[in-house]
Amino acid sequence: MAVNSENIQSFVKDAFYVTVGLGVIGFQRAQVQRQELRKQLERQASETREQLDKVGKTLEQRAKVVEERLGDVENRFESVFEQFEDRLPEQAKELVKQAREAAKDARGQLLALAGRGGNGTSAAA
Repeated sequence: MAVNSENIQSFVKDAFYVTVGLGVIGFQRAQVQRQELRKQLERQASETREQLDKVGKTLEQRAKVVEERLGDVENRFESVFEQFEDRLPEQAKELVKQAREAAKDARGQLLALAGRGGNGTSAAA
């Protein structure tokens, strides 16, 4: 079998087409994998957002329960302090009243910093 220039040209031409074809197939495959990876990442991000929303709601509910319980405790202390105040001399009554007001202001500021101010759980004096 003699090797002539037509056979070589045909072989080179076929090799070139095969190489280009393999390159196109490889590129298409990479594109498909990229799209699948993007879909998977979007799905994971969505699931993560949902989980974070659930955790946020749970924390919000628990914070409300804690606030309600603290409000109950605060109301009980207010009742005890009122009875205690009634037994104090006038000058001491004023000091206790100022201390209670300062405590209420501090609590309100803490709630405001936590983004939960003005919810009406604090007791009136």
